[in-house]
Amino acid sequence: MIRIRSFLLGFASLLIVSGLMSCAGSSGGRRPSSSEAPAGGPQEWRPAPPGPHNPAVGIVNGRYITRHDVDSVLATAPPSIREDYQKDPEQYKQLVERIANQEAMYQAAMKAGTDRSPGYVSDVRAQERQLLLRHYYQNAMSALPAIPDSAVRTYYDRHPAEFNLPGRARVRHIQVATQARAKEVLRKLGTSTWEEVAARYSTDKLTAKNGGVLGYVTNDTPVVPGIGSAPALVAAAFKLKEGETSEPLKSPKGWHVIRADERTETGPQKFEVVAKQIRTNLENQRTEHFQEDLVNSLKKEYGVTVFEDSLQKAMAPVLKPADLFARAQATDNPRERVALFQKVVRDYPEDKSAVQAAFMIGFTYAEELKDYPAARAAFQSFIAKYPQSDLVASAKWMMENMEHGVPPPSVGIPDTLLLKQSGSPPGGSDSRP
Repeated sequence: MIRIRSFLLGFASLLIVSGLMSCAGSSGGRRPSSSEAPAGGPQEWRPAPPGPHNPAVGIVNGRYITRHDVDSVLATAPPSIREDYQKDPEQYKQLVERIANQEAMYQAAMKAGTDRSPGYVSDVRAQERQLLLRHYYQNAMSALPAIPDSAVRTYYDRHPAEFNLPGRARVRHIQVATQARAKEVLRKLGTSTWEEVAARYSTDKLTAKNGGVLGYVTNDTPVVPGIGSAPALVAAAFKLKEGETSEPLKSPKGWHVIRADERTETGPQKFEVVAKQIRTNLENQRTEHFQEDLVNSLKKEYGVTVFEDSLQKAMAPVLKPADLFARAQATDNPRERVALFQKVVRDYPEDKSAVQAAFMIGFTYAEELKDYPAARAAFQSFIAKYPQSDLVASAKWMMENMEHGVPPPSVGIPDTLLLKQSGSPPGGSDSRP
């Protein structure tokens, strides 16, 4: 009982958080009355004012906790636990306290504006989407017509093998060690009852006292309960008439004399017996295929397309500007390096790595590719875009001297790279005028 009570307390707490609290603070907003509720469909929880049949059991900042609130929580618990709570005043009081505490927390959350916080709104929207999909699917399923009786009968007629039952016989035995002893048992059965002979002569102590009952054997398996594989015993059981005794039979356990008390032959089950199960199976099969059929129809209706040629690109890790710049520096091919530097400038123009990359485009053209017109154009673009960069002086020197074979001055990556735009560049704050 302690375990059950603890379970329900935790269970009730979860219910209050997920259900009751969502509509607890009713005084702050209007809810539809029972007369406004739509006919049919699921019933919505609504707070009820205190009254003769709905006594108030607590109050939180002017909001009454009533019997209706408590019953709404208990209604979701198993009947036995619900009855236990309704009969135990201490447990009932604990549940009321939990409801009241959760109501206080709800009001505090509303006062704090938690219902407007980005995280809460995001979670609610995500849940709304999942609920919408679930109810759409459920509504589509419920709109399907019932499996007609004719379909159930047709399935039965077309699949007779599924409803065939194997022949079955209820077997008794008297087990002995030798064939001679088995023949003696047969002679004794002529003057004594089966139960008397089994109790006196059978070496199977588990069944000797109950008339040697082994249970049922079927004609689709050689297994005999309590003995194991014994094809001779099974074959004999289906040749004997009910109540008839066999000749001595051999099995791995010894020798046996058996009797078949009752027997049914192989045959189909009656349609009336299996109709309900057939209908359930057909409904399950339809459910298994329904989602696939529904999705396929929606894909066709709404033109669902997957861009397979973009999947590899989408799966590739997203590089940060500094990572992309480092990859460019590590590339041996200068033209590939220029392309990567250009990508940094194009995709991340506000990042400090773009300033470095813009300069390195001109530097690579000049020093490695000896494409001076392209280098000049790159340096001019760099100066126009980043006029306050520490590298502007180096860019101007390169434009004046790159075609004359003069070795460039040592060019490193300065600590500060200023953008033309006001304020600190994204990704760094070490700017100076």
